Amino acid sequence: MKNIITSLMLAFSVYGYSQTEKETDSIVETSINALDEIVITKKKVLYTQKSDRLVFNVENSIVSEGGTALDVLSRAPGVVVSQDGELSIRGQQGVGVMINGKLTQLSQKELANYLKSTTSSNIKQIEVITNPSSKYDATGKAGIINIILKKPNAGGLKGTVFTNYGRGRKNRTNSGANLSYNKDKFGVYGNYSYTFRGEEERKEFNQNQYTDATRQTISTKNHQTSTTDEPLTSNNFKIGTTYEVSPKTNLEVYVDAKLGRYENMANGRNTLVNAMDVVQFDAATYNDSKEKWNDYTYAFSGVHKFNTEGKNMSFDFEYETSKFRSNQFQSAKNIDPSSVTTINDRRGFIPSQLKVFTGKVDFTNPLKEKQSIEWGFKASVKNNDNPSVYEYNDNNQWIVDLNSTNHFEYKEQIYAAYANYKYQMEKFNIQAGLRSEYTAINILQKTLNEEHKDDYLKWFPSVSMKYELTSNHSMHASYSKRINRPSQFDLNPFRFYDDSFNYSQGNPNLVPEITHSAEIGYAWKSAFMASLYFSKTKDVFTEVYVYNPDNNTTVTSQINVDKSYNYGANITNTAEIYKWWSVNTLFNIFENKFMGNVVNTDKIEPIVTVNLSIQNSFTITESWKAEANAQYQSKSNLGIYQRDEFFDFSIGISKQVLAKKGSIKLNVTDIFNTNNFHINSVIAQTSINKRYDLDNRIATIAFTYRI
Repeated sequence: MKNIITSLMLAFSVYGYSQTEKETDSIVETSINALDEIVITKKKVLYTQKSDRLVFNVENSIVSEGGTALDVLSRAPGVVVSQDGELSIRGQQGVGVMINGKLTQLSQKELANYLKSTTSSNIKQIEVITNPSSKYDATGKAGIINIILKKPNAGGLKGTVFTNYGRGRKNRTNSGANLSYNKDKFGVYGNYSYTFRGEEERKEFNQNQYTDATRQTISTKNHQTSTTDEPLTSNNFKIGTTYEVSPKTNLEVYVDAKLGRYENMANGRNTLVNAMDVVQFDAATYNDSKEKWNDYTYAFSGVHKFNTEGKNMSFDFEYETSKFRSNQFQSAKNIDPSSVTTINDRRGFIPSQLKVFTGKVDFTNPLKEKQSIEWGFKASVKNNDNPSVYEYNDNNQWIVDLNSTNHFEYKEQIYAAYANYKYQMEKFNIQAGLRSEYTAINILQKTLNEEHKDDYLKWFPSVSMKYELTSNHSMHASYSKRINRPSQFDLNPFRFYDDSFNYSQGNPNLVPEITHSAEIGYAWKSAFMASLYFSKTKDVFTEVYVYNPDNNTTVTSQINVDKSYNYGANITNTAEIYKWWSVNTLFNIFENKFMGNVVNTDKIEPIVTVNLSIQNSFTITESWKAEANAQYQSKSNLGIYQRDEFFDFSIGISKQVLAKKGSIKLNVTDIFNTNNFHINSVIAQTSINKRYDLDNRIATIAFTYRI
């Protein structure tokens, strides 16, 4: 969204509640002065707490240097990243992700790979927006995460070059440059980054099958272990140009490319025993998945200011084409030579081609003094073609598996219009808007010669208010309605194999989640901000699984559950202990409550979850700085799963060099190796325990030089 990007670049200088914040909304290391939202500080700002979003200034974080975008997101306050890269905010899944204010169209797997291949050195800020206005897309029931990449704007030749090396269980490195040249009315910019990410994970799955739903007597126990080697290589680049047609009109054209490959090689073991602990099945397993992708985005945008003060129009047209290919091989061999059980090798060829066109036009019109209205239109047309072929080996011949092979084509069109009214008085600001989105989908199961069509029109109101009690005290409140649509992979009923014993299936009967969210908060100076929030989601997505002891396989799919509730409290606080030591504390307590039939149970027991993040910043000398950051989260709900508590402690130190144009940073993340992903679930006649020992303890040294 061009207006949103422009507002961010202008530091929210457009008036209105959610775009205009005062000093009382900023969580900073020291005292600040805010003038038209240009924040002047004596020390660097780590967090800026605004009424509708929390801004994490990544470029000011020593600990975040040298990692990936996914690593940074895992340390953003209120954000939790699952083992497969799925994001949640305040305990809620279903997050919209924007890059520079533009909603990404990638699938969850493709997005996770992209975030793993994007170096943190390219990231300026991460915005966690829990209650967006109607100007934003309505997608994402938990809110929106906006990743703002660096873009030099100063005159002449400016930029940065960077390189870093990290070591966990495997080597990691990335290098690149961000450059821009501006003269008179013309500007050109570009960036390039190369990333290699070595990674090793250790996984352990335990499943108990009971004789009946009372779960008093165990029938079988299944134990799976594996160790993965997951090298990822990517080359990302972007080149663009800006031109000032007149003092009131600016145009921009750019090309953004993401090229990469990823491999997941896993060696493991799968053992099945009966109630008497007698081995029924014991096999050595091997899985190899090779993935390649290339994604190109072509964009043309512009801004025009009219003669009337504050009146402007912006447009943004974007075409994205993406090709993704995955080649899989899965094998399992009996360890006991006397066993007569035969396990067929499997292989899969899964290409995918995505084409998306997005166009939008936004207007800002001043009305009377201190009043304005924003309005605009957006169209998005998506086509995803996914012809997948699975085969199994029988008597040294590869035979097509008709239960898995499928040619699936997904077409989606979304047309939106919105209007957003703003009124700013001396102490009271209000913003109210309404967004309408019409969605039409067409699903073609070409293998079965089946077609499914659906269309619906939804309305999404939003309102937010802020009242300045005094110069040091303020109150705010907000409400929004949002939607989370099932992806094409959620709807595809054919099988997607993770290995020979685990596969997932989409559910073509899934309907979108609809969420109503409200929040009320209080701020005192720049030191303290607290809020209470509540949301209700209808037709909530929930993952379920069915274990088949006959062939020792587990099938995972998603269903709609009647409703869920998410409610809690959020507190942010900053304190200067000494002139050289400041502490930012972020505390969040929440509970998720699910209601509805989930595999023979009418509800999932809620859990009160506490998330605490403490960021310590130290100024040792003018050129030496350090950080020590800790994050803890207690046990939480993830649908039918419960995630165990986890803890992360990371440290970093930086030194300015080369006349302060360069910096050297050293950091170690997850020092105690306690930020792992352990989940448990007990439903129907099955209990599952999954333990992922992640490769999170990384030592990194990074060098950056400003040109």
